[in-house]
Amino acid sequence: MKKITFSIILLFLVAFSVTAQRKYDEIITTENSVQDIVQNEITGIVVFKEGGTVKGLDPETKKVVWTLTKEDFGTITSKDILTDPDFGNMFKDKRDLTTVSGSPYVEAYINSKYLIINTDTGKVVYNSSKESFFVFQSDFIPETNEYLLTLKKDGDMAIALLDMATGELKWTTTVDKAKAMISFSLKLSANTNKAKINGNTVYYLLYGNLYSFDKESGKLNWKAAEEYTKFYETQNDKNIVVVNAAGLFSNKQYLNVLSTDDGKSIWKESIKTKQVVYLEDWGTKLLVAHNSGFNFFDLKTGEKIWKKDARGDGLKRVIPIDQDFLYVAENEMMLINKDGEKLWKKFIEISDDKEDPIYYLGKVGEKVMYLTGTYGNMVDYKTGVKLWKRNINFDKNRPVLPTYDEATNSYLVYNDEKLYKFDPSISDKPEPFAKVNIKKEKELNSIELFPWGVVLSGPVEVMGVNMDGTVKYHHIYTQPGEGTRRLLKSAAIAGSIGLGVGSAVSAVQASELTMTYRDSNGNMRSTVLKEEDKSKMKQANNMAAGSAALGLVAAKFDKRFNAMKQNRDYSYIFAKADTGEKILVKVSKADGVEVDKIIFNNNKPLYEIDPATQNIFYVSDKSIQIFNKK
Repeated sequence: MKKITFSIILLFLVAFSVTAQRKYDEIITTENSVQDIVQNEITGIVVFKEGGTVKGLDPETKKVVWTLTKEDFGTITSKDILTDPDFGNMFKDKRDLTTVSGSPYVEAYINSKYLIINTDTGKVVYNSSKESFFVFQSDFIPETNEYLLTLKKDGDMAIALLDMATGELKWTTTVDKAKAMISFSLKLSANTNKAKINGNTVYYLLYGNLYSFDKESGKLNWKAAEEYTKFYETQNDKNIVVVNAAGLFSNKQYLNVLSTDDGKSIWKESIKTKQVVYLEDWGTKLLVAHNSGFNFFDLKTGEKIWKKDARGDGLKRVIPIDQDFLYVAENEMMLINKDGEKLWKKFIEISDDKEDPIYYLGKVGEKVMYLTGTYGNMVDYKTGVKLWKRNINFDKNRPVLPTYDEATNSYLVYNDEKLYKFDPSISDKPEPFAKVNIKKEKELNSIELFPWGVVLSGPVEVMGVNMDGTVKYHHIYTQPGEGTRRLLKSAAIAGSIGLGVGSAVSAVQASELTMTYRDSNGNMRSTVLKEEDKSKMKQANNMAAGSAALGLVAAKFDKRFNAMKQNRDYSYIFAKADTGEKILVKVSKADGVEVDKIIFNNNKPLYEIDPATQNIFYVSDKSIQIFNKK
C-alpha cells in the first residue's frame, strides 16, 4: 500500500480571540426591530420587514432602493381570519417574507394581507386587501407569468388565476367547503399541492383532490372521484397517470390512468403495491416499476405487455441507461433491455443488507459502479462480471461520499477516514490513497473536487486533502448550540459546507418520483412534447423571452450568476469562540485560510450572504449590519 504522508496540518480547536473578529463596514439603522429578511435569487435585492414597512436593499450599492408602507398595503379586510382558530393554527409558523424561486418576486404576509412584490422595481404587483378573501397558498407558473391562488372566501375554498402582467384576477372558481380543505396542515400542503398548465387546461392537485379547469374562463371541467397524492401528464394529451395512498400513513399505493375529458379511470384495476418506484411514458404504453413488479402496460387498457415481470420483490431503484434498465431488487442489481430480457447471467449483490442505502449507482465509461452502505465495486456493462474480484468494504455507520473526476473518468470516494480512487481501468480493487483523522466523521456531508485534491466538510469541520494523500489543512470548530438552522440554510446558498455544490446526498438514494418521457422508439425526451406543439415552439420561446417575470431582469441575473459560480471556493461555518461568542467563519477551500470572522450578538441570527458579491447582511435589532467581502 502507498505510504501515507502528511503535510503541515492547520488544526484549530476554536482558539479564537475577539480581536481577530471585525466590525461591520456599513450599517443601515431602522426605527423598529427588523423582523425578517430574504434575498431574491434573480435580482439580488435584499428585502426586509421593519415595523409597518417593507424595504428593498441593493446588495452592490448597499442602499435602500424602494420602500413600501401601509399606504401601499391598504387596510385590513380579512378580520374573519383572525377569529378562525383553524387558520390561526395554519399560519402560526408562516414567515413574513418568502422569495419565489426562479422569479423576481417576493411574497409577503402582512396584517393578514397577501402581497406579491416585484423586487426589481419595488412595485406591489398584487395586494389581496381589496378582496373579500384570504390567500393561504400560492403557486407561481413561470411559463406564463401567472399565479394560481388558493383562497378562503365566505366559508368556501376557491381557486383563482392571477395575471402578473396586470395584477388582476382572471377568474375565481369555488371548489369545496373550507372546513373540508383545511383539515390538512400547511406543511403537508407544500408536498401535496401541485399545479400544471397544459395548453388551455389547468390541472390542480389540492389536498388530495384533483381538479381540471378551463384556463381562460376558470370553468371547472371536472373533479376526480378519488383522492390522489401525485399526478403526471402523458404525451397523448388524453390521459393523466395518478398515484394515491390508501391513507395518510398507509404503506400501500395505487396507480391508475384517468381520461382528461371527465377525470374518470380508464383502467379496470389499479396497480396495487407498497411503492411506485419509476415511471416512463412511451406514447402508447407506460413502463411502471414498483415494489413487486416491473413491466410495460398498455396505456389504454392497463394490460401487461411483457409476458413476465422483471423481478420485483423489494424493487427500489431503476436507472435508465440508453434503452436498457439497471434496477435494484432487495440487495441485488440486474440489467435488462427494453423487451424485459436479462443482459447479465446472474444478479449482482451490491450490499450486505437490503436496507443499506445506495449512494451511487450508474454507468462510468463501459462499467457500472455501485456505492452502497457496505460495498463498492465496478461491473462490466456487457457481461455483468465484477471488475474487481473483491469488493471495497465500507463501514455502514459512517458516511460514504463520492465525487466525480472528469479528467480521469474516475470517482474519488470517502469512507471511514479513507479516500479511494475508483478507476475503471484498473483490474483489482484500489487501496486507499489517503488516510485522515476526522474528528466529527458522522457529521460529514460533503466532498468537493478541486484541481489539487478534495475538500471534506461538515457543519463544524473542514479538511483539504491533496491528490498525493497529504493533508493540506484541517479546521475543527465548536458547535454553537441551538438556533443554527436558519444560519446554515443561508450559508448553503453561497456554496457552504452544509448543502453546497459538493453535497453528496445522492439522487439515487432519495429521489422524488417523476415521469420520464420517450418517443415510440425509446428515445428520451426531457419534457412532454406533443406533435401539435412543435409548430408553436418558436412562438413560445419568443413569449418566454418577453416575459415580465424573467425577461426584464435577465441581464442582471446573468451578471450575478457568473459571479455566484466563484463561491464554491469558500465555506461558511457557524461556530463558538473560546470567549463564548457565536461567530461566522469564512474559510478558503483552496488553502484553509480563515478569510473572515463575524460576531453574532443574538441567539437566533437572521442574515443573508449574497452569493454574487459575498457581502453579508446581518440583522441586529434595529439595524442591518453589512460586512463587505474579504
